[in-house]
Amino acid sequence: MKKKFRSFIPYIILISFLSAISFVVRGSFQDAGHFLKDADFQLFILGGMIFVGYYINRIAPKTIVPSFVWAIFAGIALQPFLSFFTDDIESLKIMMEVFGAIILFAGGLEIPFRNFQKWFVPIATLSLVGVIFTSIGFAFVMFWIMNLIGEFDAAFIPSILILSAALSSTDPTAIIPTLNMLRFKKPELKQIAISESALTDVSGSILTRFLLLALITAPAINKGVFNYFGPLLQKSTYDAFALQIISGIIVGYFGFFLIKKFYYNQERHEESSDPALLLSIPIFTFVLGNVLGGAGFLAAFTSGLLTDAYGAVKKVSHFYESLLNHLIKPFIFIILGALVPLSTLIKLAPIGIGVALIFMFVLRPIVVFISLAPWWMQNIFKLKDLLFLSFIRETGIIAAILLVIAATFDIIQSEFVIAIGMWVILMTLIIEPPFTPWLAKKMEIAEMK
Repeated sequence: MKKKFRSFIPYIILISFLSAISFVVRGSFQDAGHFLKDADFQLFILGGMIFVGYYINRIAPKTIVPSFVWAIFAGIALQPFLSFFTDDIESLKIMMEVFGAIILFAGGLEIPFRNFQKWFVPIATLSLVGVIFTSIGFAFVMFWIMNLIGEFDAAFIPSILILSAALSSTDPTAIIPTLNMLRFKKPELKQIAISESALTDVSGSILTRFLLLALITAPAINKGVFNYFGPLLQKSTYDAFALQIISGIIVGYFGFFLIKKFYYNQERHEESSDPALLLSIPIFTFVLGNVLGGAGFLAAFTSGLLTDAYGAVKKVSHFYESLLNHLIKPFIFIILGALVPLSTLIKLAPIGIGVALIFMFVLRPIVVFISLAPWWMQNIFKLKDLLFLSFIRETGIIAAILLVIAATFDIIQSEFVIAIGMWVILMTLIIEPPFTPWLAKKMEIAEMK
């Protein structure tokens, strides 16, 4: 009985901590409103955000709820005091793009390039074709649900499209802790899951960017959601995607060349373990990739993918992981939680929770089975392998970044997009991490370490 009670203590601590923050912030907001414009007070709040992220990362591993989810709740608790961040949406967009490039670069570093080459075709099929199927399928689900409850309006169409594209990405940073808990009978499943997740982030970001540009430049179409996907079938679209892929790979290779020159060839020098280069490369390649073809995220990912983490790179990887896990990611999710009023989240909860469940348990598995059908028929993948891959596709950090970026455009109803997106992210991060190990053990794919 005592042991059972102790397992609830971390939950009690975090809930009490966040409740106390919310009470203090909301209780003092009316008196402290004029302080929000003061630079010193803003720095104090920034320091408070970093401390909250640290405290969550310290306690959250003792719960089954990922730290990302607790960080979103922290953002909701801190909402009134974070308006100086959320009101300056353009600066927030730049910050999110930089963080996204760093995260995708780190995602590339996580993947052994030899394994990526070996399973490239199924990984690319699931990542590229799967993103398009997921986007169209999610748009259909949203269209159907909103019509069913009588809430659909043509003004929602751009928001539904961007929401669908952003949420089609997956989150390698969310699945890696789950995968590391398991010992696989087929180790390639783990590598495929990580590689596919990272590449899907890239293809999801490219599709989101393409749809945003299409919605800005094209005249409005009120005939239905799927008319907006028509340009995806045109030759000009294929040419634009090809240009993005080619420019992204070239710029990414240039970033890898710089890493190779300054790290691999200078292993004997102490300065080779300086982490500054690994922070500058993703930012540099992101900007250059966007300038040359609009594939900045792909360029950053490619630089990381081509870089094998050994020698001097391995020495700085711990710093890099700590920066991501304990500073950048908590910051992003806290900001995400602060972007939508709590009343809007509660109002849209039925739609958000309903679409999230359909997304996880219907749409994701359908996309996996369609994308990997050729390998299933050749008996390379078994039914249980595809089922496992269907439920290890959490939506997380890159989707959050894309939603924040999309919110800066006037054609998007930002509160609606972020609220529904937040519910989907929350549901996938709460349900799938504990569900996946149970499923893997049940189907005898893996066992707990």
